Amino acid sequence: MPPVTRPVRLDRFIYILLGVVLIVLLYNLHLWVITTGTEGAIADISRDMLVRQNFMHPRLLGVNDFSQLPIPLWLTSLGMKLWGVNTFGARFFVQVSIVIQVIFTYRIAMRLFGSPQIGLFAGLIYLSCPLVLVCSRYLSADVFLTTFELAAIYCILLYHLEKLPVALYGLAVSVAGGFLCGGVRSLVLPLLVGAYVLMFGPRNYWIHWRHGLVALIMGLGLIGFWFVHMNDHLPDFWAFTRQTFWQETFFGIPRHPRWQYIVGFLTGSLPWWIIVIPNMTAAPLWQNPNVLPVAVCWLLLPLGFYTLTGSASLAGLLPLLAGFSILVSYLVHLLSKQYVWLYSRWFAQIYGTLGLLALMIPLSYQMLGQPLKATWPMVITAVGTLVLVILLYRSIRAGVRFRLIAMVLVPSLMMLLYGGYYVDANGPWKESTDVVSRMIQQRRLEGLPVLVYNETLPSLAFGLNKDTITINDGVVNETFFQTAQDWETHWIRLGSPSANRYLRRLMTAPSVLVIPGDLPARWNWVKINYPKIEWAGRWQVLYRPQ
Repeated sequence: MPPVTRPVRLDRFIYILLGVVLIVLLYNLHLWVITTGTEGAIADISRDMLVRQNFMHPRLLGVNDFSQLPIPLWLTSLGMKLWGVNTFGARFFVQVSIVIQVIFTYRIAMRLFGSPQIGLFAGLIYLSCPLVLVCSRYLSADVFLTTFELAAIYCILLYHLEKLPVALYGLAVSVAGGFLCGGVRSLVLPLLVGAYVLMFGPRNYWIHWRHGLVALIMGLGLIGFWFVHMNDHLPDFWAFTRQTFWQETFFGIPRHPRWQYIVGFLTGSLPWWIIVIPNMTAAPLWQNPNVLPVAVCWLLLPLGFYTLTGSASLAGLLPLLAGFSILVSYLVHLLSKQYVWLYSRWFAQIYGTLGLLALMIPLSYQMLGQPLKATWPMVITAVGTLVLVILLYRSIRAGVRFRLIAMVLVPSLMMLLYGGYYVDANGPWKESTDVVSRMIQQRRLEGLPVLVYNETLPSLAFGLNKDTITINDGVVNETFFQTAQDWETHWIRLGSPSANRYLRRLMTAPSVLVIPGDLPARWNWVKINYPKIEWAGRWQVLYRPQ
């Protein structure tokens, strides 16, 4: 690991550049609606925390829920505190996290290869990866976890190379933050990279043991306070923790088919494989002593772990993309000017074609009368992508490596903006309740009780900024940790006489009933109570106005 000089000018440049990138990431963030599932759960739990001003007892749809660890919830609540209960506020700190990850990738690459330019390229390559940009539009605990994992790796390298005591405290905070985002799984990558540093780094194992002991106590305290607090209030919390954050991490049912992790990593790092594959066996690449350990400890082993256990979402692959970007950056550094010019021309053709397709396909569909709209923001963004590709190709001198990075990064950010305008013009994704909440608000029904039949829709509660009432006709729910009976007013379990009476009282008064698809035949009597029936997406909305 070669020494690093302090690149003051480059530091200033990358921070100014990342300020511009943050503005681009935030620009039309509000157009991407919150989806159902995990994203909706994080958003609504955070909303509920903010409304109740209770940040230590997470609730989902009025029911205690501990499936999410606290730091993603707290950051999401803080975003809503700053910007309001909306999609922009919910995803604000996701964008900040992405930018911080770029900075850590830049710093880690600079430490590994002793070159500020390699560090700069690594950070920008990471930012240009499709999976990174897609995850910037998705509220996931794994996005926040990635930030802490990269921070932990940087602190490990910083301490091992320079023996700065502050790095031990940074490592303690990073590991604790990662644990409060992803549980035991958060330790996998830092442990593997730490093993790599010990095996292949400078043989200098001396440690400030006093600072190390204080940092260890501080890290354990930061991790333990949440679990101890929960254990005091919920006697069965440790059993749940053992099952959710240990057994399911290593022995549970995979969240995704195992092949999706490999496919997600390969497609999420395009188009950089165009450079990697032809040069993968180049001798100069493997002569650097850091390349093989990074490839094994940072890419192959963690990817194998996630593939075997299925314990991460696809956003959990982000730290692996950071390692991949560092290796690609070093490879770009080795390319001759001739190949830099060749690959930049290929990238110009690829993204020019994407910009052209983004412009022509919606226009063609609209001219043919098909249900696909092309709005002026979409047209302007697509044309802007084409213009920028041409300008970058013609204005940056051939052979300059920054040209190669810019040919991917700039049009990728433009396509991200285009995606927001496309979603806004052509309706939200299928798995979004935005159409339901908009319909309820347009009919001025948000003040009425909103009942949801046999489906948990936290994204609907978030969109309406109020708790909904779930009718459980077979939905599996966690009532394991309920310490009071008030959850029964938000979660109606059919079968008991009191629950049935409560449901009939709600349905015979002004209220809204949301049903996924068609009602079962045995529930047709419900329609008598609701004179108004409309469809919104895949949901049927029945309501009795006041």
